[in-house]
Amino acid sequence: MRRMRTICHYHRERRFPQPPEAIWPIVADTARVNELSGTPPYRVEEKLDAEGRVRRIAVARVGPLAVRWEEGFGEWQENRRVVQRREFRSGPFGRFEACCELFPDGAGTRVVFSSEIECVGLLGVLANALGLVTREGDRRVAAIERLVQQAARGDRVLGSSDRDRVEPSSRSRLDAAAGQLAADPASHGLAATLLGFLAHAPDVALRSLRPLELARLWRAEPDAVIELFLAAQRIGILAMGWDLLCPRCRGAKARVRSLHELPKGAHCPSCNIDYERDFTRNVELTFHPEPWVRALPQGEFCLLGQGSTPHVKFQAEVAAHGSAGFALSLPPGAYRFRTVEAGPAADAELGAGGLIPELQARDSGIVLMAPGRKGELFIRNDTAHARFFVVEDRNWAKDALTGERVIALPAFRRLCPEQLLRPGDDAEIGSVTIMFTDLKGSTQLYQELGDASAYRLVRDHFAFLSERVQRHNGFVVKTVGDAVMAAFHDPADAVAAALSIQDELASFNRVHAEAPIALKLGLHAGPCVAVTTADVLDYFGSTVNAASRLEHQCRGGEILLSQAVLADPAARRAIAGRPVIEDEMTLRGLSGPIRFCRIGPRS
Repeated sequence: MRRMRTICHYHRERRFPQPPEAIWPIVADTARVNELSGTPPYRVEEKLDAEGRVRRIAVARVGPLAVRWEEGFGEWQENRRVVQRREFRSGPFGRFEACCELFPDGAGTRVVFSSEIECVGLLGVLANALGLVTREGDRRVAAIERLVQQAARGDRVLGSSDRDRVEPSSRSRLDAAAGQLAADPASHGLAATLLGFLAHAPDVALRSLRPLELARLWRAEPDAVIELFLAAQRIGILAMGWDLLCPRCRGAKARVRSLHELPKGAHCPSCNIDYERDFTRNVELTFHPEPWVRALPQGEFCLLGQGSTPHVKFQAEVAAHGSAGFALSLPPGAYRFRTVEAGPAADAELGAGGLIPELQARDSGIVLMAPGRKGELFIRNDTAHARFFVVEDRNWAKDALTGERVIALPAFRRLCPEQLLRPGDDAEIGSVTIMFTDLKGSTQLYQELGDASAYRLVRDHFAFLSERVQRHNGFVVKTVGDAVMAAFHDPADAVAAALSIQDELASFNRVHAEAPIALKLGLHAGPCVAVTTADVLDYFGSTVNAASRLEHQCRGGEILLSQAVLADPAARRAIAGRPVIEDEMTLRGLSGPIRFCRIGPRS
């Protein structure tokens, strides 16, 4: 017996005064729209089919019904069009396809919402006849309208509620913790902003809090927001999440609370690939509220929407041995062209001309054909299988608090001393700037002053150095005898710290006039390895050795900066107006000569 079937066609149009570029982030954030419209979250199971494509089977409860479907890959062209498809396996629906298209309309945007829903069985046909399916679409359109209105105000996260979403049983505890946070200098006066965010933000905004993204929303200094989050974690308001991101889809396929639990690699079932840990590119520190603050629902509001992967500018399917052209505009920058299915990718740097290379998929991989087309992406699929093609912005990590940056932050060292790599583990760091300092003539100093007086002087000089290192966003890794090893994420900060030490040493010596000191400083930048030694995170490698060797070549009163440090434009600007002597030397233990500059004191 054939089941009853009917098709519901949905169509709505809206006009907004904002341009498509302002409307797109809202309509493409389907997870946020679904939550705001009251759609329940769903669970997903991923399975690999015979063609190597991952299929996602979703299950959700809608009232008393368990609804099961296959979640199709979304298709979108940024600022133009987004399509979502589902094939239902149970429940009152069959095939589902929804589309949202954006058209420039003067200074504003005309948005067309359309969908086609197959309603099956008595319940499905009845739901369509009673207008329940249409009302569900209207709720989503209304949610988008509310989000557009909020975005126009620009003063809060999209989807925020005026209602306090903290449970009454937790409110007094949270107020007490908020007072403790506000009293901590590490909160930088942002405690009330954070607590208001946690109380009113939608669930989707709280699952992976990114301090750099919120710093932009709050118009606050990034380092201040990072410190705020670390302090809130120490108090117990927020929890850390060390995410090991898939290098293809950027999804967090492993998340742990402690650095020592972070695996060296993971498997991404979505992309069907194994991948390694890289603290520079795919280890990210995110945060989420502790469950007593906000208990977040389990499951997905939308698994495969563009809002979850904003670095993906284009995604669409092209049939086997087929070709298609898509309207697409990409600003200048670095992009990666690949398929959702596992396989090679191709990278390209797009210039100001707006030319997008033609993309060809062959059995051997992705090929980019020049010279390309302006405002259009043309794809030729020369393989025997349909493929989902992707264009992603390679600068996806601009809002990511990467592992490399985190462990070089003085606030992280101060507020999270328990976050260490497990014994025997190491983390490859793409770039860090290392500073070594030492006292000139320290042996003679001890002979002239005696051990006790010399020790007090050395202790005071350690405090002098530490204050200036911390002032410029660095931290002291360790002291060895009279020497100090410090590290900085930003080369310009390291140079600023070295110059402040050089400039302010005279004031230190005036206080210690009985025994003025001279300092030797050497700085080098490059890759290294982070390990745990003596219960602290330490750095090892050729970059550390080179910085130490440079300090040994210092004559006192000068700073030796390697060319690797001065390759940073801001670092080079910092030494403008100072005496500079270029030099080159082969240092003990290094394979080749190193070029550096001797920076004299300000005249």
